[in-house]
Amino acid sequence: MSATPDVAAERFEPHRDRLFGVSYRMTGSVADAEDCVQEAFVRWQRTDIGAVDHDEAFLVRTVSRLAIDRQRQAARRRETYVGPWLPEPLLAPVTQLATASVDPADEAELADSLSFAFVVMLDRLSASERAAFILHDVFGVPFDEIATTLEREPEACRQLASRARRKLRDTDASADAGPRPAVGTDAANALGALLGALLTGDVEACLHHLAPGVVLTSDAGPHRRAARRHVVGADRVVRLVTNLFARDVGLVTEIRPVAVNGAMGLYVDHVEGPLVFTGDSGPDGRIHHIWIQMNPEKVSSPPDR
Repeated sequence: MSATPDVAAERFEPHRDRLFGVSYRMTGSVADAEDCVQEAFVRWQRTDIGAVDHDEAFLVRTVSRLAIDRQRQAARRRETYVGPWLPEPLLAPVTQLATASVDPADEAELADSLSFAFVVMLDRLSASERAAFILHDVFGVPFDEIATTLEREPEACRQLASRARRKLRDTDASADAGPRPAVGTDAANALGALLGALLTGDVEACLHHLAPGVVLTSDAGPHRRAARRHVVGADRVVRLVTNLFARDVGLVTEIRPVAVNGAMGLYVDHVEGPLVFTGDSGPDGRIHHIWIQMNPEKVSSPPDR
């Protein structure tokens, strides 16, 4: 027998943030993650929760299966997608960048796994590899539980996670963007300085903040103009972005800083649809990768200040 709505909600709500974190990392989509959490809640309401021994394990298993289905659907859509594909950015007020952590070590690890750079790399994994890696390496779920979720043997799940780690290491080592991005204050300061230089049109300052081999990737979807390939090199990136700002200055109604996946970013309210800029920095303090999300289907409303 299912529980009353109040009891079901009372037992579900403490796990909502964790469930969203799992599903967002698996899908790379805020909308899909929210849908997965909501569907998990609907299923929870229909469950005889009195027979559930461990609420979190049950709910993580439910939302993981829903997220795997969503990720596989997205992989099929990518086969005909126009231009580069980027995840949906997770936006928050910029004031959240200064939020203190209760446990700095745990917070840093979770922040690293939520960074836009990391979510981009996760797209290189299959749905099963992504699930096994995220559940075990990010959220510490035992392989026995992952085996139940994926309906595989624990050893097979260990192999999936191992293969995922190897792919991520190979991707990181061969990436044009250079070293593994820094997450936190240094990265936020580097991007903030770059964005300030862009807004003032200071080309020399822009070049100072960019690594020589910086890579710019823009996802415009099928209906907006954008570079359909990666733009590589500081000179080319500065020329493209400064031209974009100069060309569209009359079409922009607002520009403001926002937190993008826990790092500094820029939200541009454009008459043709919003844009979100973010990036990452390397140990040299320069920006090694810039991402511009222009697909209106992947940019949510701007967060409150």
